[in-house]
Amino acid sequence: MKTKHMNLFFPQWQGAGRSKEILKGALEIKDNYLQNYDFFEVPVDEEEIDEITNNILGYKKILRQSKQANLLIAKKEPDSIFTIGGGCDIEIVPVSYLNDKLQGDLTVLWIDAHGDLNTPESSPSKNFHGMPLRTLLGDGEHKISATMFSTLLPSQVILIGQRDLDDPEREYIKEFEIDLISIEEIHSSVDRVIQAVRLKGSNNIYIHIDLDVLDNEEFPYVMVPVPNGLKGQLLLDLLTQLKESFNLVGLSLLEYTSSDEINNKILSYIIRMGVQL
Repeated sequence: MKTKHMNLFFPQWQGAGRSKEILKGALEIKDNYLQNYDFFEVPVDEEEIDEITNNILGYKKILRQSKQANLLIAKKEPDSIFTIGGGCDIEIVPVSYLNDKLQGDLTVLWIDAHGDLNTPESSPSKNFHGMPLRTLLGDGEHKISATMFSTLLPSQVILIGQRDLDDPEREYIKEFEIDLISIEEIHSSVDRVIQAVRLKGSNNIYIHIDLDVLDNEEFPYVMVPVPNGLKGQLLLDLLTQLKESFNLVGLSLLEYTSSDEINNKILSYIIRMGVQL
């Protein structure tokens, strides 16, 4: 049976704060890498943001844009989604959609330097890009959560590469026994990730990629760089093995700022993989 694929371009930047660097990065990807591909775009407001509502900076714009993403995905009913951002917060709609479509038969690999596990109350910055995974797990602001199609269970999540966690995030990970695979473990063997996914028992995977997971000396084009990250080639090797081993239904490319490079190897590889889902 033929499957329907969707390339979703969603350059939401408000979740990362007042800077528009993520918007610039997303538009650079669109101009330099997406010219030959069909995609659906969620329009975003480019006006400055200043207001904090319900403990979330830029709340009203994020809520409106999340609703638009929900309607667009619901109308297209894809079987797979490649999501190009934009900030990590855009994940709440495509991940929850695929989880609902697969009736929970999905493992989510959150490849990121950060946990994205804050609640609006626990977040020190009030930036929504630090909250999407916790929102997906059912602890989000109620109106934004209503734009999702489903919620995840902690047992569906594997954290990969996190090395900058807030105390409430560490406590949540410990309390709910969420798998966390360190950079050191991956550098030792990417098979550690493959085995962790197999233990989950689902063949369907969604791979979230925040580019700040990478070694920031090798790839500095991110919003919140963290030292001692993953080597670029190792990330690409990991993605290749995951795609060969499991049914990849969703992939994302997030938190890119901008650079002078026109054909970055890492971006090109991830985009080729995403559009071919």
